[in-house]
Amino acid sequence: MDQPEVQNSSRLEATVPLGDAESLERLRERTDETVTRSAGSTALVDADIPPASHDEPGQEPDGKASAS
Repeated sequence: MDQPEVQNSSRLEATVPLGDAESLERLRERTDETVTRSAGSTALVDADIPPASHDEPGQEPDGKASAS
């Protein structure tokens, strides 16, 4: 999701192993209108990618520095 090609896109289509719940959850957190469906031993993910945020790394959305 951090690649420029992905950030410049508005749509995501991905294939994730069914047992990889952590990756599926992370994709759901970082996308909008996420739809998942099983296909054999994998999960197909279709989602909208929200517009890129221009916040600096380590900065919360409200502009405050995050505690590291």
